[in-house]
Amino acid sequence: MTTPSAAPPKVDPALSSALAPCLRGAWHSLAVVSASPGVSPRTVSTALVEVGALVRRTECKLFSAEGLANFDVTGLIVDMTRYVQEGGSAVLSVDSVLTNPSGVPLALAADGVLLVIHLGITKIEDARRTVELIGDKAFIGAVTVEPDDVVAPPRPSAG
Repeated sequence: MTTPSAAPPKVDPALSSALAPCLRGAWHSLAVVSASPGVSPRTVSTALVEVGALVRRTECKLFSAEGLANFDVTGLIVDMTRYVQEGGSAVLSVDSVLTNPSGVPLALAADGVLLVIHLGITKIEDARRTVELIGDKAFIGAVTVEPDDVVAPPRPSAG
């Protein structure tokens, strides 16, 4: 159920360094959730995986739930849980739950949730609603990043 990526993009060392504190703690699986519809959390997820093995001293794997349909949720949760039970750490990259509600059970299946806020794009109402839908107790924190994987919203037709 994971989405393999041929060659992960090179991660900015400053971002990796800033995310290192998120890798400490009692979690074995972490959902990285975008607060903005149409904007991917992949840069943060990839950075967490890249430095995860160094900080956590265990293998860290990226599970992509971006664009995942409701009927695929159970399979991804099973795959992630199995990986963690085998001793690995899992980072789950999740779309905005405002546009893809299947991210809610995925986030709740993880030990913790990190909210990704894209500067200049994320609306405060969207961030608040995301936290409300998942539940504030699930969150270990939030990180702000420059937008990089923006999916342009559809333009209204002229008419």
